[in-house]
Amino acid sequence: MQLAKRQHAIITGTLLGDGCLERNGNFVRLRLEHGISQKSYLFWKHKELKNITGSVMELHAYHKVNKCFYDSVRVYTHTDPVFEQYWTAFYQNKKKVIPSNIRTLLKDPLSVAVWFMDDGYKRNDCNALRLGTDSFTKNEQGVLRSVLKKNFKIDATLHKKGKYWNLYIPQKEAIRFVKLIKPFIIPELTYKITLTP
Repeated sequence: MQLAKRQHAIITGTLLGDGCLERNGNFVRLRLEHGISQKSYLFWKHKELKNITGSVMELHAYHKVNKCFYDSVRVYTHTDPVFEQYWTAFYQNKKKVIPSNIRTLLKDPLSVAVWFMDDGYKRNDCNALRLGTDSFTKNEQGVLRSVLKKNFKIDATLHKKGKYWNLYIPQKEAIRFVKLIKPFIIPELTYKITLTP
């Protein structure tokens, strides 16, 4: 299986966000899943990766942590050796991590846009933006902060929200960040980057 450059960029952004890899037999597949309110976004990903994915499934499952039912849409890629490179880079002991070569992997603004569409949001009280990087360690988030600065000239900071650290894009950097990713944001998610005057 061959992946186009655009597909590589989307997969990289997805793995920084909500996507996860699963070993399925001898090889690996990518699982894409979003809440039902982001169905159009999942269908966009499905279309972009259509040569390597199966059918979209709608799910109604019980969420053990939140103790409620959760409606979502999910699609899997085909299981293929092409995903081994991502497994090797993004996983250690079956846990998702920030790759040591993330600076060379995260070079395309499309990857940043997908990452933000997955896990980013605008604060309600100002134009600052956050990337929900809770699952990564503070040190890993520091690496991501450094890559955003070196590769895209975005000066993010680390902020603590509750007991978790997140990447924070202050108001003074938000305009530059939005300009970087806006060409790739699907219409249904433009609310995430709509800055107030």
